[in-house]
Amino acid sequence: MFQALAGYAVRGPVQGAIVASSMLVLSTILAPLVVVSSAIVALVWLRLGRKSGIIAVGISLLFSTTIALMTALPALAPAGVMLSSWLPVIVMAWVLRDTVRLDLAILAGAVLVATVVVAVFAAVPDVSGSWRTLFGRVFENPQLLPEQLRQMDPELRARLLDTASRYITGMYAAMWLFIAALSLLLARAWQARLFNPGGLQREFHELRFGLVASTIGLLIVVGALVTRAELLTALAMVVCAIFVLQGVAILHGIVKRRGGSLAWLVAAYVLILVTMPESLVFLGVCGIADAWLDFRNKAGGEPPDEDQQ
Repeated sequence: MFQALAGYAVRGPVQGAIVASSMLVLSTILAPLVVVSSAIVALVWLRLGRKSGIIAVGISLLFSTTIALMTALPALAPAGVMLSSWLPVIVMAWVLRDTVRLDLAILAGAVLVATVVVAVFAAVPDVSGSWRTLFGRVFENPQLLPEQLRQMDPELRARLLDTASRYITGMYAAMWLFIAALSLLLARAWQARLFNPGGLQREFHELRFGLVASTIGLLIVVGALVTRAELLTALAMVVCAIFVLQGVAILHGIVKRRGGSLAWLVAAYVLILVTMPESLVFLGVCGIADAWLDFRNKAGGEPPDEDQQ
């Protein structure tokens, strides 16, 4: 069904705007559809180009703002939702179309998200304090708390509040980037299926962010662990998001090179899910270390053919 929608969306910017806006509205009922909405936007940019992409986003903004003015919603609410949902994936799709480099596209999204994080810490004197105040208001109203939190020891609940306030900015930024990257990959998969079957496989299996990005990422993570500074901690979570993605690419690449079946990937994903968050840390470490250790080549087997684009 979604591939059919993707095929309809690339007929023109109007069709793309209709599908992307509809999926974004439906995501208020079924949250994962925000990935589909962002992927449609990325697909329009990738297939139809920058001009059509801008037109599609403009039509979506005009349509949603009109609906907001006709209802009780604030006029700028739809624009804010679209900006937060679509901006990173638009930047990624823009870079990917111009460079045909998946690594550079995802890194561009990471730079954007990291810039927003730095801007937040520059604009807000006490970021964790602001979150603590917000969460404190929620905690003061027992009706808003889940049963487990209501029954929790007050001292333990206060420590939980402090921990959440310290890490929530970085967690949100990492999730924002990860969802945008997944949306880009979904758009690229649709593009491959519609116009270039098998084209995504080599691109993803050989995904590498390079020595420079890995070194910078490693320094940020080490700096966060040593100093425990809130800004570096938030940036380290953004770093982890992209290198977890590279860790997954390493997994796929090794299974492909060794001639493994789909069952190996299914088993690996099950293991990742049941051992989270430790498995995500392991994937992130592998992603960073790959710049020096090159796991895929060390695993042996045949690399993908050069003509498998």
